[in-house]
Order: sequence, then C-alpha cells, then structure tokens
Amino acid sequence: MNDRTRKEMIWMAGVLAILIGAAIGNFIYISMHNQNLAQNVNANPSYPSNATIVKVDATQWSWTFVYSNGTETVNVLNVTVNKPVVLVVTSLKGAQSFAVIHDLSIPKLDVQVYAIPGQNNSLSFTPTVVGSYYFECVEYCGLDHYEMRGIMNVVA
Repeated sequence: MNDRTRKEMIWMAGVLAILIGAAIGNFIYISMHNQNLAQNVNANPSYPSNATIVKVDATQWSWTFVYSNGTETVNVLNVTVNKPVVLVVTSLKGAQSFAVIHDLSIPKLDVQVYAIPGQNNSLSFTPTVVGSYYFECVEYCGLDHYEMRGIMNVVA
C-alpha cells in the first residue's frame, strides 16, 4: 500500500467514525427524550361553541367551501364579523387531475393552512373588520396554480 492510499484510508476511517458517533449520539438522545412533539388536533378538536365551521375542499384549481347548513360556494368564502371561523381543510382529486398539496393563504388576516390529500387540517380565526379579502394558494400545485384565488367576504 502506497502513502496516498494509506492517507485516503485514514481519512475515510475518520469520517466514518464521526458519522457513526453522530448516529449513536442521536439515537441515545432520542431514546432519553421520548416526548410528544405534536398533538393530533383532529382526534379531539376543541372549537369555540359559537364558531362557524366551514369544510374547505381544495382541488386543482379551485376552493370549495361547504358550510354547516349544506350550502356550497366556489372561490368565495362568506363569514360574519366578530364570529369565530374554523376552516377544516383538505385536498381532493379534481375532475381531470389528482390530489396535490395546496396552501390556503389570506394575507391580510395573516391566515395560512395547508390542504393535504387524505388529511384534515384545521385553523380558527375571528375576522374583526368588515370587508373583502383576497385569498390564494401559495403552494405550487400545477400549471394553472395562479387561478387558485378568490375572495373572503366579511359581513356584519
């Protein structure tokens, strides 16, 4: 074995030793700190009793809002001022597409929630000012991503 090969083997052994040490350290740390890092909100939702609960279905390339009374709107969300709103958001397969990840954002209200296929994500907020606010998908979801926008009307 020549000198260059020996040096290369020493470097490889050193790097391998560091990686194995880091893996063992991570394993020990995770084993000692076994804690719940997240809580499944869908398992036991605690919504305000007077909240308007709206099911939000994202498809390529529109938002469908289904209200508790059964009415549906597409790309228009209607809510009441000073009344809590709970959005239960998911992503569905569209007519000519497959389910993909979307991200509903209402920038003026600092509201954002992911729409993930097969998963319900919920978000609650209380609008305090009457008006119309734009919302849009901020997760690239395909060629017509730019069309996934609409208006939230906050009425008295």
